[in-house]
Amino acid sequence: MILSRSATYGFRAVLYLSLHSEKEERFGVKAIAKELGLPESYLGKVLQNLVRKGIISSAKGPRGGFFIKEKNLSRTVIEIVEAIDGLEQFSSCGLGLNECSDEKPCPIHKEYGALRDGLFNLLSQKTINDFKKDIVEGKAIISL
Repeated sequence: MILSRSATYGFRAVLYLSLHSEKEERFGVKAIAKELGLPESYLGKVLQNLVRKGIISSAKGPRGGFFIKEKNLSRTVIEIVEAIDGLEQFSSCGLGLNECSDEKPCPIHKEYGALRDGLFNLLSQKTINDFKKDIVEGKAIISL
């Protein structure tokens, strides 16, 4: 799998927040985890990392929680992946070999490279708002 569990959880949580961003609400990790069917403690760590990296925001207090600012909806999805995992998986061997290269390819080098590069390009071109729009318009679904 190219994207880690942390990255997919983070992406799903960011989409959840983006779909609720116009209501100016803040959501606790417990509510987000319940809505998305994700483990609360694990998701909490992912969300805190996204706050530290400036992808989402949080506020403390009785009206606190996680939210996403309008300006961050224009960020690319690859920025979420980079904030959580870095980008090494988009240049590494699909079989985890240290010496895989165009000169010394592993058995899946060419095919995996095309898949990996295609996903990188997709996530680099699409913004959070692009995915949000597809969901709102019914062109895509996400389990919420």
